[in-house]
Amino acid sequence: MLGLNGLCSPFNRSPYHYLPGGAVTTGEDSATAAAREWTEETGLPPGPLRLVGVVESFFGPPDRRQHEIGFYYHTPAPAELPDSPFAVQDNPGVTCHWLPLNAPESAPVYPLIIRDLLDVPPGEIRHIVNCEG
Repeated sequence: MLGLNGLCSPFNRSPYHYLPGGAVTTGEDSATAAAREWTEETGLPPGPLRLVGVVESFFGPPDRRQHEIGFYYHTPAPAELPDSPFAVQDNPGVTCHWLPLNAPESAPVYPLIIRDLLDVPPGEIRHIVNCEG
């Protein structure tokens, strides 16, 4: 999920950044899953969700390639998000911080094409096939 103000970034010396998100449960649509995952990870309710992309990602070593289909949403980042590192609510062993989109990147954001979805105009949805590695 993309916040309009930034990206959730692992603070535990991870070599990459990522967004709040996770798996859809049986019987759950992607928007409901995105809202649930946002709340589970940040402890805050999301703002309005706007679907901006469907991304088919192919990744992993040649002998164990994986295919993931992700639904990416924009939501306004709530003002209540802390400026300092915070524990992921559903995984307290992981600490994250909110990284402003204009901050210099010290590590890649996965999937690598995520920045292509930041400026999708309202009413448009991008479909991207992404092959990494």
